[in-house]
Amino acid sequence: MINTMKSLLALCLFYSAASVSTAETPIKHTSFRPGEIWTDNNGEHINAHGGGILYDKGTYYWYGEHKVEGDAGNYAQVGVHCYSSKDLYNWKDEGIALKVVEGGTIPTPSPGCILERPKVVYNKKTGKYVMWFHLELKGKGYGSAYAGWQRQQNPQGHSSS
Repeated sequence: MINTMKSLLALCLFYSAASVSTAETPIKHTSFRPGEIWTDNNGEHINAHGGGILYDKGTYYWYGEHKVEGDAGNYAQVGVHCYSSKDLYNWKDEGIALKVVEGGTIPTPSPGCILERPKVVYNKKTGKYVMWFHLELKGKGYGSAYAGWQRQQNPQGHSSS
């Protein structure tokens, strides 16, 4: 009976350790798997809708709308998410490149506006990165039709004046 208990305890510890190490180790992607959840370096679902990709100095940068669940997800609540990759399979979460700001004025989006299709380009003349996006003001539906922008020091989205 004691040997059975020891064996059972050892088995439980083994599986507990295996599940902890799996959760802490991000999946290394080696192929595209349409229809499956694609995770970033933190094991989180990649959240970059309607986005674009910039290739800069050997790294790909993926920008997209950060969506939230429910009806609120139809409007900007967080901003534009940025991910980076060397191989297009494995993506590192670089954080929010453009945050929505309460009371933001054009071209800064505010919570509840419509922010779509962000793209980033490099301006060789200024040495800066520029993010362009479709911006509709909060409560205006698709009636305002602005082109929003943000100048950035680097591809990850640290803005500058």
